[in-house]
Amino acid sequence: MNNRFELLDRKKDRFLLVLIILVFSIFFINVFKPWNIGRWYSDSTVIQFFRLSSYGIISSLVLLFTQFPLRKLFSKSTFSLKSYLLWLLLEVILISLVYIFLYGNPVGNFVNDFLFSLKYTVLGIFIPYSFALLLIYYKKHSEEIRHLKNKLATPNENRLLTFTDEKGNMKFSVLHKDLLYIESTDNYVAVHFLLDKKKQRHLLRNTMKNVERELKSNTILRCHRSFIVNTQNVEFLKKNNKKLSLQIRATDKTIPVSEKYSSLLLKVLS
Repeated sequence: MNNRFELLDRKKDRFLLVLIILVFSIFFINVFKPWNIGRWYSDSTVIQFFRLSSYGIISSLVLLFTQFPLRKLFSKSTFSLKSYLLWLLLEVILISLVYIFLYGNPVGNFVNDFLFSLKYTVLGIFIPYSFALLLIYYKKHSEEIRHLKNKLATPNENRLLTFTDEKGNMKFSVLHKDLLYIESTDNYVAVHFLLDKKKQRHLLRNTMKNVERELKSNTILRCHRSFIVNTQNVEFLKKNNKKLSLQIRATDKTIPVSEKYSSLLLKVLS
């Protein structure tokens, strides 16, 4: 539950969520008329179409508000799975309240109206919301596969490695062959690389886990909780009993290797 929920980190994916829910809801409600919703009011065919469509439009407008200005107000650029489920609950409650004020009687029996509205909001939003997330997941997965294929088609040494911050914003790029190692430092990672044959160091606000996942290379490997190394720039490997350490080209840094990563690293370096 504490894993990062990444499907709606990007603005374009959030817009896609709102658009899919809008179109799907209008189509689904008008075609299938679930829960005899068409009989809730005595209205003509045209008026009924606009009334039923308004349910989808209202849900989409509330989501547009929660996914953009409200997330910005609360600085929610990223979520864990647990925090996003709480955010989704907040969205459902807001949609239910809007329905009550537009179609119910908030001055009368508010509790009963709210429970009634909440029930049908959950039932109504579940299918389009799940469908939207599945499409976004498929889209992101396809993009990652294309990105990986492009990486594999480019020789490692000529490939640019792009480094992003914790919000996914691009900060800088380094040639694969010039990357030396990456080190964890509190809430930052320090990227060590060569530029014009001189060693450079850039700080990046991100986690080692995110950086490791984004680089996705069979030569850039995690060797320790605090270190990722470019195995192409390993000049010296030392083994003392069961402990391994590495010496990286153009540095005097000795990098430890955890037992957890030693077998894979030895296979790559052998």
